[in-house]
Amino acid sequence: MLVKRGYVVHHSSMPPLNFLPRIPGKPKRKGVDSGRRGEGLKEAISERVLIVGGGVGGVYTALNLIREGVDPRRITVVADEWPPYSRHRLPEALKCGYLGGLELGVAKELMDAGVNVVSPARAVSIDPASKEVTIQRVGKGEEEVSYDCLVVATGGKPFLPPIPGIGLRGVTTFYGLNDIKRLLSLRGGSAVVIGGGLVGVAAAISLRRRGLRVALIELKHSLLPQVIDPPLSEPLRKYLTDLEGIKLFLGSKVRKLLGHGRVTAVLTDSGAIGADAVVFATGVRPNSGLLLRAGASNVRGAITVDGWGRTSLVSTYALGDCALSKDYITGKVTYRPLGFVAAHYAKYVAKAIAGKASGEGTSGVVPTIYERLGEVRVYRLGLSASEARALGLSDAEAEVIRSGNNVWEAKVLAKGRVIGWELVAVGHEHVIPTATYLEQLLSPKS
Repeated sequence: MLVKRGYVVHHSSMPPLNFLPRIPGKPKRKGVDSGRRGEGLKEAISERVLIVGGGVGGVYTALNLIREGVDPRRITVVADEWPPYSRHRLPEALKCGYLGGLELGVAKELMDAGVNVVSPARAVSIDPASKEVTIQRVGKGEEEVSYDCLVVATGGKPFLPPIPGIGLRGVTTFYGLNDIKRLLSLRGGSAVVIGGGLVGVAAAISLRRRGLRVALIELKHSLLPQVIDPPLSEPLRKYLTDLEGIKLFLGSKVRKLLGHGRVTAVLTDSGAIGADAVVFATGVRPNSGLLLRAGASNVRGAITVDGWGRTSLVSTYALGDCALSKDYITGKVTYRPLGFVAAHYAKYVAKAIAGKASGEGTSGVVPTIYERLGEVRVYRLGLSASEARALGLSDAEAEVIRSGNNVWEAKVLAKGRVIGWELVAVGHEHVIPTATYLEQLLSPKS
């Protein structure tokens, strides 16, 4: 999703930035005595690893497996699309009208190392007893693929609320390349974006800069309700209305979409808004059907995993937007569909497959978000007050500590300690949170 970097936590140390691991070279394909695995490997591990999903979770897992000593020729990636691309760059692609340069540069690196890629293809079913996955290649029917270890990184899928008229032409999501292609076909006119999160705001700005009249509807009374707290969303609201010319309808509920065959308007509880196109940016849900059909444990469709990414199915791991994750600050399990969470768990999944798992695995993730929305930069380190309250910290509150000169800053407090930091800057250069905040966020939990 729309996250450029994430901090991850290893035990009690300061969290490093989540850069892609480099492939250290092709390891030789040799057998390995399982009794030696915990001592650090010098020979290639010959486990047959099948990765379902070619997004961030799948690609990072493959890279980390190679780094941990797994023979790349024993790794197979099954992907709907290849090469993988960055969804984070979709708003820029829409604004510029150019779809090139979206690909993640590691695709060729993986294939050169010997990783087998099966694409376009999708996994249909899992048989945990026989350790086989049925895959369907486009135009080639079904076949069974055996594995020793299975990694499911099937990501999420756009959530579309059950609103009458949602099947009209001109209605789309903002999740993949096909969505961008549909929106690029628009020549002027008006668009309504439903959803005021990071994706919705980025989509609205891109559409506005392509010359469309744009309205944005958000059910909550502030923008980015899942990212920053209301006191810091006000400067973003003012920027979008005054400088970008986007009409905002906050605290407004969509009742239905109007039109005959093609959408012409959006009916809200405060009236109708004309629209030649409607873009839903209403979040994602776990794309976990493959594991659910196999009987994997889950919470509301998100797969439950331990600290090493292991599911309830034998020799099966899950990570990314299809799975739950652990929050470092509260220790609670939550659903957090962000790219850096998948990258964090990929390291632990790879270590577990390589036989290097010891203890409980990850101590959790400290969420870190940085996003540029037009000329506004939004930062968050740790929890927002609203997310903290949802995770059980009922006394969490955001305290504004700077306001003015186009910079607004707040810290989030709960139980007498700092649990988050937020900043919104209009037209300012890059800002990095100080080590002081990191130290406070990573202090021992009470």
